[in-house]
Amino acid sequence: MEKPHSNISDMLPRRAVINDLSVPYRSGSGYILTMTVVATALLCALAVVASEPFLVPSIGPTIFIIFAFPLSEQAHPRNIILSTVIAILAGIASLALFGLVHVPPDLTDLSWMRAAALVVGIGLATAGISALRALHVPAIATAMIISAGLLDKPLDWLSVLIGVLFVTSIGLLINRAAGKPQALWWRPQPPTL
Repeated sequence: MEKPHSNISDMLPRRAVINDLSVPYRSGSGYILTMTVVATALLCALAVVASEPFLVPSIGPTIFIIFAFPLSEQAHPRNIILSTVIAILAGIASLALFGLVHVPPDLTDLSWMRAAALVVGIGLATAGISALRALHVPAIATAMIISAGLLDKPLDWLSVLIGVLFVTSIGLLINRAAGKPQALWWRPQPPTL
């Protein structure tokens, strides 16, 4: 006799229940390479035309995750966007807390204040992302970049968000057009202990 299902996820095929990057569903290498290059090229073109810093180190892993693991929790548009907003705000808060908003970065001779800002920025981002269950690990790098003072103007912070919105939209459109499964916004994950 078959055991009754306790919830909907028990009835789905195992390939549809995906919580992390170690998922059974992964795009093929050719698709990942091609689409990552296409999305990066489009973002680069936008950055050159607009003369804005849309390209930050955290956006590379974001693009990769969107195309390599489209069913992953980390590829959900809600998680990408919300975690980036949290990370930007955490970085700004850490700069303000330590009076570093207009202090140029100097990572070759790290001061105690800058080190503290980095720790607090990463801590705040981690706490916010965890509390709102908006898992997208590359956003932590965004908090670090801002806490380090590498992006210190409001327009820079907005540009990071615009870049993330752009690649998230492009990724979703390309994946959907290619018939790849991906959450349109968010597929809530079961709470973990």
